Amino acid sequence: MRTKRKKFPLGLVPTLWILLILNVSAGLMFSQITSIVRVRTVGVKAFDRDRIQLILNGLKDTPCFRIDSRVVETAVMNSPDVDKAEFTRNVFGNALLTVRYRVPVAKLESVDEEALSIDGVLFRASELPLDLPTLRLPRGGPPTLVGLAGNWQPQSLAALSVYARQHYPKIESKISVDARGVVCLNIGSGRVILGSCDDLDVKLKTLESRLQRNPQELDQVQELNLTSPTVPATVPKKGE
Repeated sequence: MRTKRKKFPLGLVPTLWILLILNVSAGLMFSQITSIVRVRTVGVKAFDRDRIQLILNGLKDTPCFRIDSRVVETAVMNSPDVDKAEFTRNVFGNALLTVRYRVPVAKLESVDEEALSIDGVLFRASELPLDLPTLRLPRGGPPTLVGLAGNWQPQSLAALSVYARQHYPKIESKISVDARGVVCLNIGSGRVILGSCDDLDVKLKTLESRLQRNPQELDQVQELNLTSPTVPATVPKKGE
């Protein structure tokens, strides 16, 4: 005699699956088995290791799915030095933290440890290379930037800083911006008026070309004006 198979109501099977999924999810959410046991870090600099480690220590014994990656990333990026942070984790107890720091290309003249990053951001740096060009801004810097409006071109000034450091590594370089937005590059005792940052590449190529023909030109004149790079002008030294 054939035994009749017991049939479940049609709506019961989906319900059982939902309950199973909820049970597994709850287990993953609260189970210590998924707790972070190893965090690999990439890009963390020596001066920032203690701070980062303190943040990561707070993740111990916390199940994987109860860790909000955005909270960890925000904590890491709380330092002005940090440009970007990315945190990922899995149920096997492994996590990865990748940190990218701002690259300083110039130091602000009037504020200790204030720097301009390669992407044009002013920030307080924990450490600065000794050979960075100096940047002088009107009346001291950051508080006045709103007043500069369109004259403030930080990315162009960052590019100019990189240029000065690469081309004149053994000569003190200073970049200044006055209240009108006029940019001046000082190379040692030489003074080059660039005007605005428009056509900066053309102006710098003109400068290079002139110095190739006459390497001593900046020592021989009071200033070289490249506001209009197609019509360079020089101002003789006083008394000459």
